[in-house]
Amino acid sequence: MPYYQEVSQGQQTNDVGATATLEQPSSNNFLSKRPLLSAACGVGAVLALVACLPQRASLRSGPNSLDITLGLIGTDEEVQCAAEGANCLSSKCCVDGGSKGLMCYAKSDSWAECQPACEKGVHEGEKHGTWDATGTFHLDEWSCEELGKRSNPSCSAFDAKHDCPSGRCAWSSSTSACKTNCSSLAKSDICAATDGCMWKGECLEACDSFSDAKTCGPSDKCIWRAGSNTCEEGCWTFGSKEECPTSGSCTWDGNLCKESCSTLGEDACKSKDRCQWSGSDCKVACKTFPTSDSCPHDLGCIWSKEDDDAPESCIADPCSAPGEDCRSTKCCSSERGAVGMTCYSKDQYWAACAPSCGGGNDTKDWACSALGERSKFPTGCAWAGTSCAADKLCCNDGFECVVKDAQWTACTQTVKRETWVTHYIPIPAGWQGTVVGGGRREYSLDPAPAGTPTSGTRLYCFMAILPDSNEVTLMKLAKRNKVSVFACDGYDIFNSWQSQMTQWDSGTATLTNTDVFIKIWDQVYDAGHFMNYDWTVKVD
Repeated sequence: MPYYQEVSQGQQTNDVGATATLEQPSSNNFLSKRPLLSAACGVGAVLALVACLPQRASLRSGPNSLDITLGLIGTDEEVQCAAEGANCLSSKCCVDGGSKGLMCYAKSDSWAECQPACEKGVHEGEKHGTWDATGTFHLDEWSCEELGKRSNPSCSAFDAKHDCPSGRCAWSSSTSACKTNCSSLAKSDICAATDGCMWKGECLEACDSFSDAKTCGPSDKCIWRAGSNTCEEGCWTFGSKEECPTSGSCTWDGNLCKESCSTLGEDACKSKDRCQWSGSDCKVACKTFPTSDSCPHDLGCIWSKEDDDAPESCIADPCSAPGEDCRSTKCCSSERGAVGMTCYSKDQYWAACAPSCGGGNDTKDWACSALGERSKFPTGCAWAGTSCAADKLCCNDGFECVVKDAQWTACTQTVKRETWVTHYIPIPAGWQGTVVGGGRREYSLDPAPAGTPTSGTRLYCFMAILPDSNEVTLMKLAKRNKVSVFACDGYDIFNSWQSQMTQWDSGTATLTNTDVFIKIWDQVYDAGHFMNYDWTVKVD
């Protein structure tokens, strides 16, 4: 067999005095086996010369010359053996495999294949062939000539530990099976193609070969997934977006492949700054979402403040949404769909947010102990001096929702109306000044459509009367006729006191009774009776 082959010839020139230029290879091995040649000769001589050179060569024609570019192949280069079913004509060797090893069998002068065995003649499924002089098509027949030596049996062919050959194989105690010793494979492509191995800069036993958390390793390459009880490659081992398996346990953050929060247990979750533990699941941390529009309610996040002095941001909702266990939060989230709901206990293992408890089929067998207070009905607007970033509407007439900076958008007064004069107030100095919403004036609410689930209608009413005044007489008359507060489901009567008089800017006299109202509301709260009803009504 020729030492070198695959000579490609360019078009010949008409100049029979063409020059052949041979590039000196860097290998010292080559110099020891063939003399370095550089010659000027005719085209025919050049072609003859190539056949005897120990190099892979190509001819390129120029205006007055032919350039021969030579690439060293070298007999000492490691041979790449073929896998089962692959062409082994050049290598004449096969990788280890099968129960008795693989042999390189020739089909023809142009094809040979690694197989456990070979039968001469036409093989089942053969489609390639040639036409003879009579127009008859003949399928190719295998000669089954053996090229090279038979490879070793696959490591998995050995069922007992004492039969498992050391060196190229290793016995796995976790699976009680003989497996390929991955560390013996130095080529990345061979490693990747070998069952039970993975390439991570070196050939290692594949993570999914390990069946329990204790043996899952190495820890800098593998991670145990408690949810699926599988050992998998750590996301951090994938170096590009294309390699990062984002459909599974990993996520690409723009620079690195990282563990998806949803796959982590409680301890691992709490150790990740980008993740947060929520009830019984690990979720993406709310703080990773930079705007109110991107803050996801379905991940348990709301746009609010961590505390009064902090800027608004996407934070973990301290209360529960419908369908979530509220035993620990003891409150229901108006922002996430639990408007007007109370956290009711079912038993010691579950509590959930509901409009009421005990009357319907879903809660008829519940303990129905109320944990915390009923959630507020959102106004859909923000009060003076508070954030309006979410609603973009102010509850007070004369106020506008204005951007101060990237962290604060609030309701500030821009119009003050008096009886005879309207004053326009400038936006505070230093504010960015973009107006994103106005103020709300009086408006009506549409009634709930027929059949729509509604909150309860039990009324708690209270009245404040001035002792030793005509208000006492009116109160007694209402009680006798069971009207006013006495027509409500529950009621309280509180004593007020004399207030001072003052004047509107129009000159009309009026009572200054704000302090009285605040005190009466404090008494309502302290009595706590309103907690047993759906609505609280102040009656004059």
